[in-house]
Amino acid sequence: MRRGTGRAAHAAGFGAKQFAALAALALALAGCASDAAPMLVQAQLRGPTIAFESIDGPPLPIFQKLVANLSAEAAQRQILVVSRAGQPAYRVRGYLAALMSQGKTHIGWVWDVYDAQKHRAFRIAGEEVFSGKRADAWALLDDEMLSRIAHTSMDRLVAFLGAPDTAVAGAGAAPSATPAAFAQGE
Repeated sequence: MRRGTGRAAHAAGFGAKQFAALAALALALAGCASDAAPMLVQAQLRGPTIAFESIDGPPLPIFQKLVANLSAEAAQRQILVVSRAGQPAYRVRGYLAALMSQGKTHIGWVWDVYDAQKHRAFRIAGEEVFSGKRADAWALLDDEMLSRIAHTSMDRLVAFLGAPDTAVAGAGAAPSATPAAFAQGE
């Protein structure tokens, strides 16, 4: 049996361990994990566990790039991401929207973080604004912007995980619906 991760992974600077961690996290984020015990992404992870329930809104290519960026940012920060089939301390549901208004294009993103009782505990949100309108607003989400969204999102998530009691007070009312099964772009 051949060992290693292949030429593409080697050329990208990934070792077998990094590639395996990224692949496991991508599967957990993409909802491809089975109902078996939660997968651990990295051996030395810290803090409460999280699971990504869904990311609604963007087209599939944007969704896939964002998942890869979130995976890399989570691994870099040693965030313990498990399968949504497990029992994480927090579940995250994401939303992205593109809106053209008054000659500008707005790309908004939101991450709702739910506790184990399915109450929203924290909300992370941001927006990118571009002058001018484009036929395909999603085309504005280039690799740099997706990386920035993932980086900012994970920074804020790490801050929340470090002190969730202080963040809960400012989270606002929980939405009426509980997180659904992981889905993309419903």
